[in-house]
Amino acid sequence: MKQFLLAALVLGCSFRVFADDPNEKVLNAFNKTFPNVENVIWSENVHTYEVNFKQDKMLSRVTYDKDGNIVRTLRYYYEDQLPIMVLSKVKQRFSNKNIFGVTEESSEAGTFYHIILEDQKNWVDITSDPSGSITVDKKYRKA
Repeated sequence: MKQFLLAALVLGCSFRVFADDPNEKVLNAFNKTFPNVENVIWSENVHTYEVNFKQDKMLSRVTYDKDGNIVRTLRYYYEDQLPIMVLSKVKQRFSNKNIFGVTEESSEAGTFYHIILEDQKNWVDITSDPSGSITVDKKYRKA
């Protein structure tokens, strides 16, 4: 699972990593919000800065605009961190599958949980909103 999460971070990050810190507004906003984090890696895009880090054993990615406002957050974790409502609905609907991993995405559009399920023969990629409304995005057969 750790390899999957790391791969998601690396593959999803198509930005240039740089050694210098982002502008002062962004850095101040980050430090105020996330004072106790590890493994901080900054990257820059044309209109945004992105920071990957680890906090409380959870991998996170936060995208800031150039003024230091959070645009989007991604957090990568396991089923034990899912909200109870979402976990209950997933377990009820997919009782024969295990939760492999979760990517929580938050933005102005809301918060969504992208969940990878598995059984012996298949992978299922689903999305849930905070109330537990689920859509099946993709299904794959294991090799």
